[in-house]
Amino acid sequence: MMPAAPAATSEAATAAEVEFHEVGKAFPPARGSGSAAVPVLEDVTFTARPGEIVAVVGPSGCGKSTLLRAAAGLGRATSGSVGIDGTPVRGIDPRCAVAFQEPRLLPWRSVAANVALGLPRGTPRAAGRRRVAELLELVGLSAHAGHRPAEVSGGMAQRASLARALARNPRVLLLDEPFGALDALTRLRMQDLLLDVHVQDPTTVLLVTHDVEEALYLSDRVVVLGRREEGGPAGIAEVLDVGLPRPRSREDAELARLRGHLLGLLGVER
Repeated sequence: MMPAAPAATSEAATAAEVEFHEVGKAFPPARGSGSAAVPVLEDVTFTARPGEIVAVVGPSGCGKSTLLRAAAGLGRATSGSVGIDGTPVRGIDPRCAVAFQEPRLLPWRSVAANVALGLPRGTPRAAGRRRVAELLELVGLSAHAGHRPAEVSGGMAQRASLARALARNPRVLLLDEPFGALDALTRLRMQDLLLDVHVQDPTTVLLVTHDVEEALYLSDRVVVLGRREEGGPAGIAEVLDVGLPRPRSREDAELARLRGHLLGLLGVER
């Protein structure tokens, strides 16, 4: 079993509020195609409150990752705005850290050295070593600090990716299908690890996932994106308040009821 997360010893950044206001996104057509811009998102408005875990679910191609990239400053909305604590996001934002489905570790660096890449610029060397050691302990990788990515499992690599994101001391943690490539058992363990980490460092988390059960188990609220019309841009079908205290049981009857409700919104038979 994965070791329990220890208490964090470094000061965590204050969690931030993330506000999406009437966000729309359209991608330009291929050059010379003569076709119109392709609308993906339209009028997406919701707020992730400080310290919340908010999941975003929806069908493939509905713009979930596009929404996350707009919050990170990796891509701008065509219309509307994204703000963090009232300040508009206009470029890559140092208040945010992102972890993707692929760990994206540098193969020639050790696990510890990959985690260190997330440290804020100008971090003193001794303080950086302490922070990396703390994060490796937090995600259960202290014994693998000197290993290369090829020498650890997929789950361990994903834990290193999460530690690297946390090394930035982010006010907002953006997770884009972070466990989607893992086997079922490792995925469940990573979900529990994320909750353990969140207890120690309760930053605001935006989680994009295709997994309805994962969204309900992890999040305080679930934003459901749905196509307005066939081929049209996605908007918010519902923002669901999970309303269950933690720790939660995956067998909870209320989670099962909410799962059926979400699947119905997504047009999936129970």
